[in-house]
Amino acid sequence: MDHDEISSLTPIPSHTSWLERCGTLLCPQDDPALFGSVDADLYFDPAGRPRFYVMRIRRRPPVLKAMTRHHRVSQCLGSADAQPWWLAMAPSTDPGCPPSATSIALIKFQPGEAFKLHPGTWHAGPFIHDRSALFFNLELRTTNEDDHNSLSLGKSLHLKLI
Repeated sequence: MDHDEISSLTPIPSHTSWLERCGTLLCPQDDPALFGSVDADLYFDPAGRPRFYVMRIRRRPPVLKAMTRHHRVSQCLGSADAQPWWLAMAPSTDPGCPPSATSIALIKFQPGEAFKLHPGTWHAGPFIHDRSALFFNLELRTTNEDDHNSLSLGKSLHLKLI
């Protein structure tokens, strides 16, 4: 995998059409609201059971060395602290193939925004500025046991959390 041309990633805004390749941006909406295109169209493997929890993320160095994807669920993430956060993402690839360096984007999410990843979307993060942060996470009960598919990128990329 050739990373010579990309040594760092600068974030792109969350309100970009590029994101549609990887999932659905979820923004606040008034209640009551009917289901529509701005909502998460969720997928859970029929054999799986959903898990919704608040996870604590500790700050890690803004370096991308590997990415993960889940095939059995459309994972949803959102800041429970209403803080900005970053997620590195790339569209799904064929089995055993990591994403190309040119297909990876760093997305900056604003307070109040969440994101639903399409099954198979490569991702790393969330990345944060504070020492720790809380996130809402919707996935399967066994996602971290039997659907945590990670691949090394070969060369690390620096993430500009700006």
